[in-house]
Amino acid sequence: MKVFPRHVVLALVQACLVLPVFSQSPCGTPGPIPFQDHGKWGYLSGAGIAIAARFDFAGPFTADGAVVCDSTQCGLIDRNGKFIPPTWLPHRRLFPQHFSEGLSPAIEDGKWGYVDHKRKIVIPFQFDHAYPFESGMARVFVDKKAFFINKQAKRMTPSFDWAYDFHEGLAAVQVRDKVGYIQRDGSYAIPPIHHSASGIDFAEGLVADRVKGKVGFMDRTGKIVIQPKYDDVFPFSGGLAPVELEGKWGYVDKAGNLAIPIQYQFAHVFSEGVASVYLDGKAYYIKPDGSPAFPATFNSAMPFCGGVASVETYHATEPPPELSGCRAGWVKGKHAVIDHEGTYLWRDADEQTWHGPCL
Repeated sequence: MKVFPRHVVLALVQACLVLPVFSQSPCGTPGPIPFQDHGKWGYLSGAGIAIAARFDFAGPFTADGAVVCDSTQCGLIDRNGKFIPPTWLPHRRLFPQHFSEGLSPAIEDGKWGYVDHKRKIVIPFQFDHAYPFESGMARVFVDKKAFFINKQAKRMTPSFDWAYDFHEGLAAVQVRDKVGYIQRDGSYAIPPIHHSASGIDFAEGLVADRVKGKVGFMDRTGKIVIQPKYDDVFPFSGGLAPVELEGKWGYVDKAGNLAIPIQYQFAHVFSEGVASVYLDGKAYYIKPDGSPAFPATFNSAMPFCGGVASVETYHATEPPPELSGCRAGWVKGKHAVIDHEGTYLWRDADEQTWHGPCL
């Protein structure tokens, strides 16, 4: 069994600022994934530790590399853990964390702009917030309005009340309480006449559409292809999408047929060929035919990303005496990371105690 040293304290981070590692979306990071050991950061994959924990900071990997800092320098590293020149001294201004297409968002005096690999300012600090570039465009916010710019800082779209990143060439935008979808030139592919659902981004050619409180799927022309009859849905992945009806979840295929029965307390999207579901108080992973991917069960299980998945086993416990006034659900157990065989790559040596938000 591949096991990390028992003293490792794992903290799987959001490996992509655009797409969280363990989110309701297929994994978008190329990996490996950051982890923490005795206060130092390294990277792991489904095969185990890929880069030993020796950094004070470790950002997500992109096609450009990953931004890290050790005691002497910060900079991009490759997947072998080697610094890619140039580097810079730690704790200096204009600290980038997520390079994409040669640029990274950076903040100074409360305003955001973009810097290159040398930390040279390429787009001046002028935005209230800025996101990484993707296919030559980046999402930015000014005065509570969102729009997209190119690498010359030219505005490429009108402003919206909110905007999401592009997926399959279309981006969801919000105008007041309605959602529409724009093309990269800012023109509407689907006008803002729809109500949103959890599956707000296009995936495999389809996107959620809420009509009179019920949710189905429409195509890129706005034509409804799966009738709105569910309470909520998440995006398609691997030809299947989680759907909710009366508090239970199952999966439909792209023809609208029920592929996996509506029976789960919750269901994640498929990622790396499997999906985590919750049934009778247990979480486990299933294949696209609904059969278990492996025998192991957990109390909590997140989607796979970079060959690994975060899981937890726990039981209810009383809150610490000093916090007895908090009525949140306290649990005691172990955090862990598994591979695609359900084998623990790492697990807490001792039981930990944690809780949800106080009520």
